[in-house]
Amino acid sequence: MRLKVSWILILTILAVVFLRPGKTVFAESPPEIKSFQYNDHGKRDPFWTLLGHRGSIMNYDNDLQASDMALEGIMAEPAGDSVAIINGNIVKVGDKVGFFIVKEIKGNVVTLQKGQEIITLKLKKEE
Repeated sequence: MRLKVSWILILTILAVVFLRPGKTVFAESPPEIKSFQYNDHGKRDPFWTLLGHRGSIMNYDNDLQASDMALEGIMAEPAGDSVAIINGNIVKVGDKVGFFIVKEIKGNVVTLQKGQEIITLKLKKEE
């Protein structure tokens, strides 16, 4: 009996302390978390990798040179819905790679165009 009285007394005290009229029971909303935006000051982000998955040097400029692009794979579809993998990115006709636009994906060749400049990437054969 004594144990029951103790618990009732404790619960009553807690109710009086925390449930007083005019007192808010709920905690305040958590402070707003500000997101962090890295300012690169025109330089490369130091957390970006310097090497690609095949050991090639990564170029993070928007404009790529032909030597910066590696054709890694092609999935050709007879209906013309072919896709290619260039520098680890899946592209289709009309997509951009740097400032180049993918004009054609055919067989083992991808044709890219930037203004009057046209380059052709060929799929390398496995040795």
